[in-house]
Amino acid sequence: MTRATPSQEALVAAAFKNVRYDEKPAPKPAAPPKHAIAASAKTEPPPTPADPNAITLGKLDLNQSIDVTLNIEKLLEGRLLIQGASGAGKSWTLRRLLEQSSGRIQQLVIDPEGEFKSLADELGYLYIEGHKLKGAAIAEMARRARANRISMVVDLSDARREEQMMAVAAIFHALIECPQEMWHPALVAVDEAHLFAPWGSQGQESTAVRKASIAAVVDLMSRGRKRGLAGVLATQRLARLSKSVVSEIHNFLIGINTLDLDVKRAAETIGWEMRKAYDRLPTLTPGEFVATGPAFSLSPVEVMIGDVKSRHIGAAPRLAEVQQLDAEAARSMLDIDELVEMSRADEHETTLQPGFKAVRAFIRDDSFPLAGRAFEALKGLMPDGTTVRSLADHLQADEDGLIAALALLESYGGVEINDEGVRVAPKFFWEKKL
Repeated sequence: MTRATPSQEALVAAAFKNVRYDEKPAPKPAAPPKHAIAASAKTEPPPTPADPNAITLGKLDLNQSIDVTLNIEKLLEGRLLIQGASGAGKSWTLRRLLEQSSGRIQQLVIDPEGEFKSLADELGYLYIEGHKLKGAAIAEMARRARANRISMVVDLSDARREEQMMAVAAIFHALIECPQEMWHPALVAVDEAHLFAPWGSQGQESTAVRKASIAAVVDLMSRGRKRGLAGVLATQRLARLSKSVVSEIHNFLIGINTLDLDVKRAAETIGWEMRKAYDRLPTLTPGEFVATGPAFSLSPVEVMIGDVKSRHIGAAPRLAEVQQLDAEAARSMLDIDELVEMSRADEHETTLQPGFKAVRAFIRDDSFPLAGRAFEALKGLMPDGTTVRSLADHLQADEDGLIAALALLESYGGVEINDEGVRVAPKFFWEKKL
C-alpha cells in the first residue's frame, strides 16, 4: 500500500479544515408543483374584441351582469319580429333598438299611432306628417330619403286606416324599386304591423287596398333583403299577422302572450314545447322577451330590455286627479242644448236603414261573388269547417282571392277565421230579418 506524501496530506487537511461533521447538509430547494409551473407559463388570453356591428338590447334575465346583443348585419339578413300582448313592451323594445342603432344605419319608421315623434326629436330625425302627402308624393319622398340616406319618422296617426295602408304600400314599393345604386342598408321599422298585413280580418278598407298593403309588406320582408332593407315589425298578435310575412322572418322577440292561439303560434315560432310555452309566456313581465334567431348573441334566451332615452308615449297611463265640476257647469261645458237641436235636425234626414246599408256595402265588394261560392261550400261543413288551401282547391280559386272573400264574410259575421283554417259561425246576418 502506497503511503501519501506529506505534501498530499497537507492538501487534504486544507480542504476539510472548515467542515463540521455534526451538521446536516442543507436541503435542496423544493421543486414547485407541476400545476404551478403550468399556470405561471400560461399567459392570459386577450380580451374578446367588441363586435362593432352589435348593439346592446338589454341584460340576460337570469344574470343581469351579462349583456344580450343584436348584430345589425345579421339583422339585415334575417329581419326581426317583435310580438307580445298589449303592455308587453313592444314599442319600448322597438324604441330601444332604434336608439342603439342610430348613426350606424339609416332608419325609416312607420308610426301609425303617433308614438315616435319624441324619438325623432331625440335623434334629430326628419319628422313627416304622412296625412299631408298623397299617392305619388309620399312615394317620391321615400325614394329621395333612400337616395340621400335620410333617417325619418313617418307619422300616419291622423290618416284613416285605408289611407295608412295606401301610404305604406306606396312607401315600400318606392323603397324596393329604387335603382341598385341606391341599395344602401336601411332599417325599416313598422309599429302595429298587423294593421298593414292582416290575416283573416277586414275593416272598412277596400279589397284592392288591403291586397296592395299586404303585398307591399311581404315584398319588404322578402325582396327587400337583397336590396339592403331590414324589416323590423312589431305586432300584438301573431294570429293577426299574415303568415306570408312571418314566414320570411328569422329573428324573433316574443313577449307576454295570454291567448291560447297566440301562445301556440309563439311556441311554434321559437321552438318551445307547448307545456313550457303555456307555463312561461303568460308570466313574462313587461319588457321581458324571449330572443331567438341568428342575430342575437345568446339564442334562445330570455332578455330584459334596457332603458330608452326618448320619452315613451305608449307607456301605461298613470292615475291623475279628476277635475271636479258640478252638474250645471258640466252641462254648460258640453252645451247639451245645442246637441239636442242637432239630434232633432238629424231626424228629418232620410237615410237607409242600417241593415240595408250593410247589405249594399256587402254586395258591392269586389270579393262578393267568390264569397258567395265559399259560403255555399262551407255550409255543408258546419261546424268543423276546413282549411283555406283545401277550400281554394275545391273551388278552383286563387288562394289570395279566397282569403279576401273569407275576410269579407268574417267582417259581417258569416265565418270565423282562425289559425287552423275556416270555421262557419253558428248564426249569419243575412238570415235575420232586416
